[in-house]
Amino acid sequence: MILRTFLSLIAICFLLCGLAPQASALDVKDSYYFMKDDNEFSDEEKDEEAQYVYDMCNYNVLQKTYFDCACLAGAFRQERDKEELVPQANIINSLLTKDTRGCANTVGIAGETFRFCTEYAKTFRYREKNNEQYCECVANQTAKKFSKNPRMDMDYVTDIRVDSMSYCRKNL
Repeated sequence: MILRTFLSLIAICFLLCGLAPQASALDVKDSYYFMKDDNEFSDEEKDEEAQYVYDMCNYNVLQKTYFDCACLAGAFRQERDKEELVPQANIINSLLTKDTRGCANTVGIAGETFRFCTEYAKTFRYREKNNEQYCECVANQTAKKFSKNPRMDMDYVTDIRVDSMSYCRKNL
């Protein structure tokens, strides 16, 4: 009986310790976190927040595939330098949906699209002889179209990819 109680307590301890929230370098930190209690943003604090935005982008598989994280962090820093204090999430959302600074990661987009297309071609174009050329075309078209109007919206990305596949099927 004592052994059973003891083992139960140990199991509960492990369970609770395992469920306790763990601090990580990627905990959500809003703009006010970076102000050092003086309600002013120093250049050092702005740089720290831009580094945090870079780290968050690099941690997010989709963002780092479709956007150059260093460019995104730099654009964030430029926005932060403006007079008005805008919430971090608003700036990031704007950069990921309507910004035209050229932060698209064309190499990453082309690589991911080529990988996707190759898998697609194995199943749906297995009789075609020009699949590598087709997938290169799809990858380049997708990267080019996304770069013209970068938006982190998977429906939008899918539409671009489908349009590129259609274009390449007709033009090869």
